[in-house]
Amino acid sequence: MSENESEYGYVTENSNIPTTGHLVLYSVTGGRVSYASFAEQAKELELPRNFVPSLRKLFYAFANAKNNLDGLGLPSLEVSDDWDGVVDRKVKVLSLEKNREYVVQIESRGRARGKKHVSAQNMFRLEFTPPENFDVGLWSEDYMANIWKDDEEGEENSTEAAQASVSQIRECISVTPYWDDSEIDAALFARITASLMDEFETVATTIDAKMLRDKIVKVLQSELGGLPFRSGQGAWFIPKYNDDESYLETLENYSRLLASFGNANTLTRPTGSANWLGDDGKPRDWHRSSTNLRIMGYIDNERQMSYLRRDIETNLGREIGEYQHKLMEVANNFNDEKIEQFEERLNAISGLRSGLASRLANLTAMVGEVNLNTDMFSDVQEGLAAGTSRIRSVRSSVADRVLALSRFE
Repeated sequence: MSENESEYGYVTENSNIPTTGHLVLYSVTGGRVSYASFAEQAKELELPRNFVPSLRKLFYAFANAKNNLDGLGLPSLEVSDDWDGVVDRKVKVLSLEKNREYVVQIESRGRARGKKHVSAQNMFRLEFTPPENFDVGLWSEDYMANIWKDDEEGEENSTEAAQASVSQIRECISVTPYWDDSEIDAALFARITASLMDEFETVATTIDAKMLRDKIVKVLQSELGGLPFRSGQGAWFIPKYNDDESYLETLENYSRLLASFGNANTLTRPTGSANWLGDDGKPRDWHRSSTNLRIMGYIDNERQMSYLRRDIETNLGREIGEYQHKLMEVANNFNDEKIEQFEERLNAISGLRSGLASRLANLTAMVGEVNLNTDMFSDVQEGLAAGTSRIRSVRSSVADRVLALSRFE
């Protein structure tokens, strides 16, 4: 190792060099993949269900699916009453009740009376109206549960059983004329209905880039004990707690799972002729990077350890502050008629504190002393004092326990 490397440190993919953990760099590009195929890939890699994003609730899927209609181009009108020349038309979708009801309009743009002009005509209503005997809240959970269920010999394949239920959700949405007595364009009505139904079914059963991006952060932080690296977006440090490298196999399998999302959404230039521009006249993103998660060993040296100490101070300081605020809220919701339930909430809070204290101890042993201020913020301290004072008037031992849970010494 050169003198410069010794001062600044480096990362490596050489597994034979001792490391203090692993630096993870991830990137998620656009696209989506079916939940069923992604979950099956996770099972093959022996990754648990909580490594896979959960599906959207159906009413959120409906709200997302309607975006597929917004901006849909329609044939221009060459000649029309009240317009001077060609009229450009497209579909617009506006909210009437968020996640529940939308209006489909035809927006017309051109010139009228010698000036630029735009008008909108209400055409259809899109409504989320599930049948009375359909449990909207359970459908997504049942669909995912079927896919994760172990197939039993002689029974229908669990994934096939999940897919068989998909047609049911089409009954949850309706497309109707805006007014009961409205004249409708039958061809446009059929096009809007088919497009919405197909997109709704797809959104309800797929994982998209945003869902995956949100899940990656949760996996790296909660499942693998990682820390954001230098507050850099898409960069995390996964510590080697207690010199145990068993996490590395999980991390490598997770990287393979994310690669499957990237492979399913890669824009590959075909052999032979291909156009640089897409149908919209804009350059196609032929050379964009695909979704990936890269793993590199993190070498132990003083400069890099100082970087990590600062990141630990920032991130654990935030987590401890959030924990103490949550404890204050629990204390302020004390009900002297439900002391047993309150103690159960304290048990859960105690588990959070133990996890934070354990992480702090392990990270301190790894990188050296961390200058972490664990004192409560003034407003939190005042709120907690008020809450514990009220608790003490009923049961002092519970108040003492609350105060003990607030300290990190």
